Amino acid sequence: MLKPLQHKRFSDEIAEQFIELIKNGTLKPGDALPPEREMAGTLGVSIPPLREGLKILETLGFVEIQPRSKIVVKSLAGSAICDPIAKTIDGDLNMVIQLLEVRKILESWAAAKASQIATDQAIESLEKAFHQMKQDFQTDRLGVNADSAFHLGIFQAARNTILSHIGSTLFDLLWQSQKLIRETMYKEAENKRHLLEQHSAILEAIKARDPEAASRAILAHLDFAEKKIIELTASP
Repeated sequence: MLKPLQHKRFSDEIAEQFIELIKNGTLKPGDALPPEREMAGTLGVSIPPLREGLKILETLGFVEIQPRSKIVVKSLAGSAICDPIAKTIDGDLNMVIQLLEVRKILESWAAAKASQIATDQAIESLEKAFHQMKQDFQTDRLGVNADSAFHLGIFQAARNTILSHIGSTLFDLLWQSQKLIRETMYKEAENKRHLLEQHSAILEAIKARDPEAASRAILAHLDFAEKKIIELTASP
């Protein structure tokens, strides 16, 4: 993934390599970078210039250096978009419905594209998220993390770097709203079965390489979620 450095100031070239990996989709939002010693060995540099290059990336907003030196790729759509929108969504089901409307536009295209070009590895990731969701349903957990991983996996499977980053920001918002959505929808036990069947239909359409079926399956799922939220919140 990384290449030995040839010229320029090491820290600048380190930053440029990582930026290129983010641009071409090799590194995706949420990916953790390897340990520092491993990266330094691959690049052929010592730890100080590596840390300087990582600091450049952090300053530019490409990565987040977390406690205990874990370094994670950030969404390029970032907090400037996410934070104010999150405040409007918090606890407001009407805003959740507006978020669903945006998802219909983006995810129907992403699912269709993913069905055409998703790698075997991307499909395996979707299957893993689906099986976790199934386990969560069987054990009466809300399954928010698995659901978010499944839908974000569709964005990433479409292999569009900008959409992947927008999707990551969107699902930061979604994670906050999903608990509210699930708690509302699970007032009717039958909804669990419907949701699982819908996710299965999305996954099977992508695996079958059927763009129209994948797009229809996503829209059917999001239409169902919107309808049920409206019905349940309107109930006395």
